[in-house]
Amino acid sequence: MRKYTVFAIFAFLLIVPLALQSAHATSSSDSWYPGKGLKQGDYFSYNVCWTDWHNCAPFQMNFWVKNETSDGNGWNVVFMVVDGSNVQKGIMTIGKITPDPTSFDSNISDYTGVYRSTVSWLDSFATKDTPKTFNVPAWGRTGSVGGQSVGPVDHEKVTVGAGTFDTWVIGWHKGVDNKIWIDSSIPFPVKAIVYVDVTTGAPPPDYTLELLKMGNSPTEPDVLKGPSTGISTTSALCDKPNMEQDSVHQVTTTDSSSMVVEYRYSPSNPHNGCPIEFRLSFEQNFDQSQKFSNLQYDIFIVDNNDQKLYSLAQDKGRTALFAPVGDDDNTFTMKGTTPVTHFVIAALGTGPEGSLPDTTAAGLVRVDVKTQDSFGGTPVTGQNNTMNNSTVPEFPLSSLLVMAIVVGLGVLFVRISPQLSNTRL
Repeated sequence: MRKYTVFAIFAFLLIVPLALQSAHATSSSDSWYPGKGLKQGDYFSYNVCWTDWHNCAPFQMNFWVKNETSDGNGWNVVFMVVDGSNVQKGIMTIGKITPDPTSFDSNISDYTGVYRSTVSWLDSFATKDTPKTFNVPAWGRTGSVGGQSVGPVDHEKVTVGAGTFDTWVIGWHKGVDNKIWIDSSIPFPVKAIVYVDVTTGAPPPDYTLELLKMGNSPTEPDVLKGPSTGISTTSALCDKPNMEQDSVHQVTTTDSSSMVVEYRYSPSNPHNGCPIEFRLSFEQNFDQSQKFSNLQYDIFIVDNNDQKLYSLAQDKGRTALFAPVGDDDNTFTMKGTTPVTHFVIAALGTGPEGSLPDTTAAGLVRVDVKTQDSFGGTPVTGQNNTMNNSTVPEFPLSSLLVMAIVVGLGVLFVRISPQLSNTRL
């Protein structure tokens, strides 16, 4: 009897690993493409960022498959983003061969571009007509990642907001590891961290995403509840920013001599209530070709007594603006004073986005912009702003420390409040 028992145990130990290996081989031969298995009622919620959208400032992207298109070749999707204080909701139509947007409401057009460049990006390699398996060394190459071979590199369990998933890692290495985690039973990636292809220095993120929620609902799910915020409209008489033909360019040192700030704004003589564009570079004193990375900053408008009238970061629903490679470009509605608007470019410090900044390089640059009245004749100075009673002093380091602490406390509060972090990303 003992002989048979020993034999049975030996057989069990031999067969189980073979069975597991067989199961693993079967799963590795599964085919996948973005949108695989997508069906009516499916919904997804992501935390996502993209380098070409405000330097990878994160926001929440939610979408729900409402129904099929009339021709049966695509899906009508209710699409909603919560981007700081900006909430936009509309209809996006995606295809079934690839889940790229084919049409969309105008108020979500910019965000559908982020979706295309992040959530559905892998359809550059895999589509319904050309699905890919996980047992091949490469899915393809693309110039957008420096010509690297993109394909399965690992098999991992990963935990995100939506749960723990058994995933395949699609990736490549160029200076750093780029990874996209895929569960073959889910139509879209579970997680991703992809970096910009740079020749020198530490590469900043090109895009990141994390699946927060997913499910299926016959009616609009809770992640899509709520209306869009109003879209600001400007007069048809407003001049459009034109950096080549109508701009003011200046290079100056911060009041603390911490760095050189190069700025250009357009139009040169803007109207209140009309768009103004600011392009900024934060450069090292000793060599202006070298720039500060991971720079946290803000743009303020103040009155003649240095009372704050406006914060661009606050207007965007953020604690600070972020320039990962030392450059940034912002277009926003002018809310100043006539005949001159006093801008303050405040370098708050350096550090990863969302962290308490190191204020060693903190400093201010003041910019006076000649400003014309609004076309509507109604002053727009400091509208709906809660900062009117705060002052920008002559800006010793203590003021910057206060700003940095405020940024850090805001980040800490978001992190310890899961409910808030799900609504304002």
